[in-house]
Amino acid sequence: MLPPKLAKEVEELQHDYAIEVVEDSDNVNLIFQSFPLEEGYNMPSAEMLLRIPRTYPDTGPDMFWTNEQLLLADGRIPQAAEAFETHLSKRWRRFSWHRPPWNPVIDNLRSHVEFIRKRLRAKK
Repeated sequence: MLPPKLAKEVEELQHDYAIEVVEDSDNVNLIFQSFPLEEGYNMPSAEMLLRIPRTYPDTGPDMFWTNEQLLLADGRIPQAAEAFETHLSKRWRRFSWHRPPWNPVIDNLRSHVEFIRKRLRAKK
């Protein structure tokens, strides 16, 4: 069962995104089914994984993962996305892109998604 704050934030995000929630012992995994991408990628949207620690909101999420096929439109690998990891029996492209220090007073899932959107706009 999700902690109340996390459940509320996931519910709010589900107004904008199709999100599957899969829990494991250490994390709440949020799978965005079709996260929209801007031009510059080889696909208009990607599956995206966020792994939210059970200690949320005291500890925030770090990094994010997409389906392994995501590349830049010219075929290059996005910056800091060379590695692959397996989570939930699926191989994911890991974006090792770390946000500024998490502040549970002002940061939340929505601000983390906005951080990811800005990162993906960089198209490096």
